[in-house]
Amino acid sequence: MAAKQKPARKVKTAKPPAAKPKKTAKPRAAKPSPRASRRSPAAEPDPSSDAALRALPAEYAAGPDMAVKVAQQELASLARLAEKAAGPLAKVGITRLQIEWLRRFASRLLSLEGLWQRSRARVPLAAVDRRRLAEAEALDAQLLAGGRWALRHDAEAQAELGRIAEGSGLADTTQDLQDLVAFWAAHEKELSSTDISRKDLARATELAATLATAADKEARNLDAASALELRNRCFWAADALAKEIREGGRYAYRLQPQTAAKFSSRYRTAIARRAHRKSKTDQPPAPPPPA
Repeated sequence: MAAKQKPARKVKTAKPPAAKPKKTAKPRAAKPSPRASRRSPAAEPDPSSDAALRALPAEYAAGPDMAVKVAQQELASLARLAEKAAGPLAKVGITRLQIEWLRRFASRLLSLEGLWQRSRARVPLAAVDRRRLAEAEALDAQLLAGGRWALRHDAEAQAELGRIAEGSGLADTTQDLQDLVAFWAAHEKELSSTDISRKDLARATELAATLATAADKEARNLDAASALELRNRCFWAADALAKEIREGGRYAYRLQPQTAAKFSSRYRTAIARRAHRKSKTDQPPAPPPPA
């Protein structure tokens, strides 16, 4: 009798697991980077803008105490120095933002000086006055150069010539001529070592008088006067910021005298040295020792 065959077992096929719904990842909030958290220059009001400069006290409109070109060069040089020393300066409270503003002030001062020069050039002057002005400027330079040479060992005289040389413009040129005539009247003996003649001094007096009307006309021109005031305000605002950075630099590098000295104004240091030498020469001689 044939054996019964067992039915084949049904092989259960495993069902594929049901796909789980994918979870949508929640966007992570971006962490603010340290740099992004710092306020950029654009987020701060620009202290060199017209509005900021005009909002300064009235004394900021006074004329500069050094040539604007010299001041602009010193500001730009200080900004480069401060940028290299930004780390040590930050430790004493001088920020990168202040350094950036200093750089902007240097650029802005140069721009405003150019604006004023163009504005005053547009003031309508008679052809004869323009010729006189050119002659006056050349004579001004001649009288200054002669004084620089003939009294090169006189610290007081050099300081006086430095004061006269400050500023620019028609009104300043006429004042310079008057001051230089008075200067040479006080140093008449030294004229012999220069190429300045008495005729030159007489012509300087004449030009100062004849250009007075034209200088008044330039001063009353609204565009030129506004440009001049804005330039002066920029000069003193930049000067105040530069002093803050200079003092911070000298403090940060007080243990490195050579580096600290780089933060000083060369122009004002030279003036201070002349004044110091003058004060020494003005001191009365020490009394002789008792017998």
